[in-house]
Amino acid sequence: MEKRVVITGMGVLSPIGNNKKEYWEGLRSGKSGIEKITLFDTNNYKFKRGGEIKDFNPRKYFSKKELRRMDRASQMVLIATQEAVNDGKINFNSIDTYRCGIVLGTTLGGMVSGERYYHSLKKRRDRVYTSLLLDFPMYSATDHIAIKYKLKGSNLTISTACSASAQAIGCAFNLIREGKDTLIITGGFDTLSKLTFAGFGILRIMSPDKIRPFDKNRKGLILGEGVGILILEKLESALNRKAKILGEIIGYGTTTDAYHMTAPHPQGEGAADAMKKALDDANIKPEEVDYINAHGTGTLFNDLSETMAIKKVMGEYAYKVPISSTKSMIGHTLGAAGALEGICAILCMQKGIIPPTINYETFDPKCDLNYVPNHSIQKNIRVVLSNSFGFGGNNVSILFKKWIEKTEDNFTSN
Repeated sequence: MEKRVVITGMGVLSPIGNNKKEYWEGLRSGKSGIEKITLFDTNNYKFKRGGEIKDFNPRKYFSKKELRRMDRASQMVLIATQEAVNDGKINFNSIDTYRCGIVLGTTLGGMVSGERYYHSLKKRRDRVYTSLLLDFPMYSATDHIAIKYKLKGSNLTISTACSASAQAIGCAFNLIREGKDTLIITGGFDTLSKLTFAGFGILRIMSPDKIRPFDKNRKGLILGEGVGILILEKLESALNRKAKILGEIIGYGTTTDAYHMTAPHPQGEGAADAMKKALDDANIKPEEVDYINAHGTGTLFNDLSETMAIKKVMGEYAYKVPISSTKSMIGHTLGAAGALEGICAILCMQKGIIPPTINYETFDPKCDLNYVPNHSIQKNIRVVLSNSFGFGGNNVSILFKKWIEKTEDNFTSN
């Protein structure tokens, strides 16, 4: 029998808050984290705005020696992981660490260190700081976590472009319900970097001012950075240690468009199939979904294809279910997006509030669903569908369910 998987801890670093509480307040109030980039010089770039993590001071958490060997991405991951571990009140000394794993998603890993190495190579060929490459590989962040907490279970890094952290959560979900691990630290991360900024600029899908998901006058995405960490745990384990359960994962679907390296399928076929798979996995009907956290990048074709996919899966109910885009506030955080949106889904269920799609001004007759424009709404939410669609047509949908204490329904199979 498959194991049930619950969430027992969460940690966040985002452009609208450096912990779970601040992140939620930003989401609820429709706060924008998009400002002029300060992490690097943008004078030679056409686009100059992004979603930076504000007031980030790693010296509060790490020694000078540690910082010399640690990329900005690993610093962010360890800080958010510590929040999640504290949130879950986890004592790894009392848990079988051979059954505790790590599965993270990222698009570019330690790219900041890679860029610094390249610049040092250009400037001083006689003295190149090769230590910068120690934390450049994508797998470095998971290794840092494993070493810090002495975790000896699964250790995986997944890179499927913008769906990476959602894919990581789905993989962690499967590892636990198949009985291979008891507890997994999962989620994803990415940092702002010159390379990503230049690359997305060349693709001509960047907005110069705001992200306007599903708006008729949407001009493209804006890049952000962040980390979202979730502690996934086997239900029996969580109950045995009397953990506070924050929510449950009940379904996971993944597909590939096999259509184009960057563009989504025009009719959203792969995205629709991912949603259908998640619903089938959870054995629930479309009408049981109370809210959809959309991929919602603000690009012309992505928003249109996602809208078409939702209509294919939901039918007439597509016009009733609330849908919103977290990216309108924090930007597209690439490998962190799915995890930050999953955390949003869980917080929505706990608070009974759906955050808005901000910057929505003009109705698009082709994107004609309820995108919760500009202001959050109150709603009793029991099930959330979270979508993440990446370059290359890497599609992931995850279903989260509200956890209600001391109800018999929680202890029956889905």
